[in-house]
Amino acid sequence: MNLPASAYWNQRDALASSRQRLMALHAAVGRPNDLHLSQFAHLFAVALEYRPDLILELGRHYGNSTCSFTEAANQLGADSCRVISLCRSPAWESQRPAAVAAVVPDDWFEPLTTYRCDILDFDYQRLLSGARRVMVFWDAHGYNVAECVLGGILPLLADRPHVVIMHDLSDARYCGSQNLQYGSHHLWRGGNGSGARLRIGHIDSAVEQAVAIIDFTTRNDLPLHSADESLHTELFADASKMAELEQMLGDEMIPRLAHWFWFSCNEGQKPLTFPVRRRRPGLVDRLRTMARVLVQGGSRL
Repeated sequence: MNLPASAYWNQRDALASSRQRLMALHAAVGRPNDLHLSQFAHLFAVALEYRPDLILELGRHYGNSTCSFTEAANQLGADSCRVISLCRSPAWESQRPAAVAAVVPDDWFEPLTTYRCDILDFDYQRLLSGARRVMVFWDAHGYNVAECVLGGILPLLADRPHVVIMHDLSDARYCGSQNLQYGSHHLWRGGNGSGARLRIGHIDSAVEQAVAIIDFTTRNDLPLHSADESLHTELFADASKMAELEQMLGDEMIPRLAHWFWFSCNEGQKPLTFPVRRRRPGLVDRLRTMARVLVQGGSRL
């Protein structure tokens, strides 16, 4: 499945007819450095091409991808596709809906449900119940989130069609040599989004999920697909297709660099193995721990 390239080509008419709406939504969010307009449009096309009945967004922040996916859900049909967005940041609730509402009709928000919550604590069993075809946009970082996705969400999705898209992983073969030099940076030692970056093979990133996903796909012998490789080898190499796209969409809508990878457990050829999720202590567990400390005469919790 060559999703990134086929989506942009197959959905070119939808992209052209939605061009003004996509530009208005992107401007309303007002965070072009978080997700460029071409990437915003590309995610919209991918959602239309894959036709999920559920888009699960892990990490929303100011809402670029949220708006892209919600526009796609509206075109797929609010009864056919819903968007569930989870994030602990208050940025969307405090700033974005009013600006977005100014450029869309009143019923545009119907497919979208947003939660301000801890992704690690969400009830995914209930959320995914009844979903038939799922697209996951994994844009929240850290090893704890990776363990939640790989050990908590994916076992629930393995029996049905799904794809997982991961932003903030770049394909070094196509993004130039600017990140090749260490420059003034020390070795990357974990964390997410710091100045130092990690290079593993052709993956260039500053987020911990890059390590976790290489571990997971290698153990399970799953292909880890580069969106940029798909675009460059299947679309950009075809001069006639590119000329048509540029005439229809304009150069600013062509995703020269995607900066995302994707995979699916559906492509596995052997029984899958998943990491065990760490159990987070609930309120009852914390109260028991406090009681033990008090009984023992200590004060460290």
